[in-house]
Amino acid sequence: MKPIADITLRDLCRWDRRLGFVPPTGMNREQALERAVSWAVSVRTTPPLLPPLRGDELVVLSPRVLAQIEADEALSWEDLSAELARNRVAAVLSEPAFAEEPHPVLPILTLPAPFPHDAEGMLNRLITERRAELYRLGNELSRRLSQAAMDPRGVEALLGIAAELAGRPLVLQDREGNVVGWGGGTIVPPATAAELAAANGATSPLLCPGPDGTERLILPLAAGAPSGYLSLVGPAGTLNESDRLVLAQTAATCSILLGQGRTAGLGGGRQRLVADLLLGRLASDAAALARAQMLGIDTTAPVIVGLIDAPDRPAAARHLVAQALGPAVGDNLAPVPGGIGFLVQGSDPSRAASALRPTLRREGGNGIAVALSRPVPTILQAPEGLREARFTLGLQRAGAVTLPVARAGSVDDLGLFSLLYPLWGNPAVAAFRDAVLGPLEDYDRRRHSGLIETLEVYLSHGGALAEAAEHLGIHRNTLSYRLQRIAELTRRDLGNPRDRLLLQVALLTRHLPEEG
Repeated sequence: MKPIADITLRDLCRWDRRLGFVPPTGMNREQALERAVSWAVSVRTTPPLLPPLRGDELVVLSPRVLAQIEADEALSWEDLSAELARNRVAAVLSEPAFAEEPHPVLPILTLPAPFPHDAEGMLNRLITERRAELYRLGNELSRRLSQAAMDPRGVEALLGIAAELAGRPLVLQDREGNVVGWGGGTIVPPATAAELAAANGATSPLLCPGPDGTERLILPLAAGAPSGYLSLVGPAGTLNESDRLVLAQTAATCSILLGQGRTAGLGGGRQRLVADLLLGRLASDAAALARAQMLGIDTTAPVIVGLIDAPDRPAAARHLVAQALGPAVGDNLAPVPGGIGFLVQGSDPSRAASALRPTLRREGGNGIAVALSRPVPTILQAPEGLREARFTLGLQRAGAVTLPVARAGSVDDLGLFSLLYPLWGNPAVAAFRDAVLGPLEDYDRRRHSGLIETLEVYLSHGGALAEAAEHLGIHRNTLSYRLQRIAELTRRDLGNPRDRLLLQVALLTRHLPEEG
């Protein structure tokens, strides 16, 4: 049977922002909000006062009804609340005045006066509609996960499907906290040791507040002695019943798949071992050093990280690296987001580049690009090396760097882009570009013109009108008119070397690859 996400008091409060919430004195607010809700039922003024209770009901009790019950001496609030607590109802819904003092056991939801006469019907319609949406999502998720379970990529295919349907990134960790895989376009931090410990033994997703305005839902793959943990991350206050459903079904499918041994996942496969080091997926430095020793990597020596862009040609990439740098390097190669990564022991990227270039020509590596990071002190800094290689390979893909083998730390290879790497991902870069080029970009969008391209070609030809006009396929007079318009919009003097440099740097920032 497919895991179905419970609807909770937190969900109700999110659906209807008028609802107030008062937790019982014996329970913290976050814990109380996670109580499951089955249906809404109302207390009546005539016997039977309550329908049969099975647990998890939201009991609607208007002050008018309670006053009449007590006036008729049918039942006191103390006796009624004791009966509700014995039947493990989810909460009581009433007016704010009713909740001036928290109840020892029962959570209380409140609606502002005037209290709606059809509160039960209103709530049950909400619950029914949302359950229907969850049913549809559950069916679609079950179908897609069943298909992904046959994918040779194993759990990574499952995580990708789950992230697509949830619209949120996921991370799978083994029982020690080492990252097994990510789902989604964003690599999110793994759950902390404290979060894993809190989730151990949980049978439903646990909500954990995170840093920087985020929160995490985490669930062990199996209760008792879990083989791993799956978690999903989103902005604080946004994770909901759909996310819990995606997490529960995906965790159940991952558990089955890993139990069948149909993945390189929890500890198997050399590529997985290499990827763990490149992506920083291990729980501690000690674990990373042990992993490197297992792969035959000197843990005290510098390391260069390489990244190959060889779409649909992993065998060709491995052959290229092995031919150029030796079989030991060819063995330490793994697919990672952005390409195929590899590790080279040493402190001289130029030597590795010199070996790769002739091999690339000899082996017919048309369409293959290779990026090399600067040396990092030890294998522990491999993720930073991979980031440098990603930056460089992104420039090669965009055509901003035309070398088939490029070194991240080389001014000769990257030019001014080597100066921009420390600012990659900094919002100040986008702000600078908008300040300098924003008027041109707005004009091009509105008029479907090509002023940005014109400026780029003009500056790349050193300000030579004839050569730039020929490259653009336009008359020199047309180019002169465009340059005049560019000067007016940017308020820059294209004859001024300082202004031309400013424009050139701003144009370069348009070619920076997206981070992530």
